[in-house]
Amino acid sequence: MFKKINRELINGSGDTTTLISAGTKINGDIEFSGNLEILGSVVGNISSRHTNSRVRVLQGGSVQGDIQCPLVVINGNTQGDIHALDRLCLEAQCRVEGNVRYSSVEMQSGAQVFGSFDYQPPNNEKSSVVEAKVSETTNVKSINSK
Repeated sequence: MFKKINRELINGSGDTTTLISAGTKINGDIEFSGNLEILGSVVGNISSRHTNSRVRVLQGGSVQGDIQCPLVVINGNTQGDIHALDRLCLEAQCRVEGNVRYSSVEMQSGAQVFGSFDYQPPNNEKSSVVEAKVSETTNVKSINSK
């Protein structure tokens, strides 16, 4: 099961991948879609609300700022809060200094977290959209039948 999960993480989404390579330092906030791979250093907040987005802080990479993304994988160093909208994976070499909010979490032996864990139920936006469409359809039928 563990290997299956990691294969899914490696494959990621079919979208584009942005790489911040080792030796590169970015100062400023990053908003992205697709995949973001960090081997270098980011000083700023990182965010994506796209449902298939993934950010990975790889071993040797670091982030000083908050991270908000559906899928967050940490194997490097982070200082700041992490908000994994869907799933959070803390790998063996990670060091997280900040509070963590998650819907689903996987933590390997050796991972270090200095902060609190806060479970957040998954956001069911799809169900609320369906409910809204059903109520709209019901209203249209009511108007037409009068």
